[in-house]
Amino acid sequence: MPQKSSIAIEREVAHRLPELLADLLDEEPLALEREAPPDRPGVDFSIIDSHGRNWLIEVKSSGRPGRILDAAEQFRNYADEEGIPLLVVPYMSEAGARAADDAGVNWIDLSGNASIRAENLRLRIQGRPNAYRSRGRPSSPFAPKSARVARALLLDPSRWWRQKNLVKETGLDDGTVSRVVRRLDEDLLLEHRGRELRPRDPRLMLDAWAEDYRFDRHDVVAGHLSGSGIEVARKIAERLQEEDVHHALTGLSAAWAMDRFARFRLNTVYVEGDPRDAADVLGIRRLERGANVQIVGPDDGGVFAGARAWDGLNCVSPVQVYLDLLQLPERADEAAGHLRAEHLWTHAAA
Repeated sequence: MPQKSSIAIEREVAHRLPELLADLLDEEPLALEREAPPDRPGVDFSIIDSHGRNWLIEVKSSGRPGRILDAAEQFRNYADEEGIPLLVVPYMSEAGARAADDAGVNWIDLSGNASIRAENLRLRIQGRPNAYRSRGRPSSPFAPKSARVARALLLDPSRWWRQKNLVKETGLDDGTVSRVVRRLDEDLLLEHRGRELRPRDPRLMLDAWAEDYRFDRHDVVAGHLSGSGIEVARKIAERLQEEDVHHALTGLSAAWAMDRFARFRLNTVYVEGDPRDAADVLGIRRLERGANVQIVGPDDGGVFAGARAWDGLNCVSPVQVYLDLLQLPERADEAAGHLRAEHLWTHAAA
């Protein structure tokens, strides 16, 4: 399905929303006021239901988190007005839904999902598939090499960057950095000061990245090494250092090194070069079932940016650890939440 223009999406909302909202509220079809209220900037339509609730509809062409934050800021402009602000998008992404919940934004998507809280009303519908998936969407600003830009920005989120500085920092060419910055801008993830830029909200940018990130795109060799938990992590690090193999731990072993968070079994380590060679150096018995070690050849060398030693173990940056934890087993998801709360811009908006 080709990506629709914002005008086409507005027209589809005008056509479909009254019936969709009536179905959710278990009411008769509702009448949509097509003219935007002149005194309420940002409101595209309004609908009054049978209970007298006045729904102030704002339409966005995307459910990406930057768009949600933009809607939340617009909603604040008429927070004191009579009416219930309601954001409508074609499909609400997982990261967008999280941003909406954090900002207290009511929303519904044309794919049939919704999260609405009003007086005497609570609706939450999740899990309906994206009916607007586009084959024509431009490549992600978080594709392996492109993600070097986001990584640089998130490793120093308060710094104002010029694009030429990002070129030097990332090793990417001018054209690539310019395209990635343009895509981040399209997703409303940047703020600008003259010719300088930085993340609009680092946690929002990280959520957008997490939605596109796939650990299984790396070259992963699984196997078993005798020992358990941090004992194995130290054995891996010592042996790789002896053989001069550039490496950095991630996942649960990195979370433990950083904060002693949770006992664990699975050790995950990035290595430079072919992970099979590193597995041979370590004497790992190759197997998938029952593996306690993952040797990972990264899909881009940028994963090593920001690596540092924690408790004598070289680990990738907290940003990369967080991304990996979200897709690893055991207590990795819980560890990701802890790391986010304790190590990722605790002063920033959640």
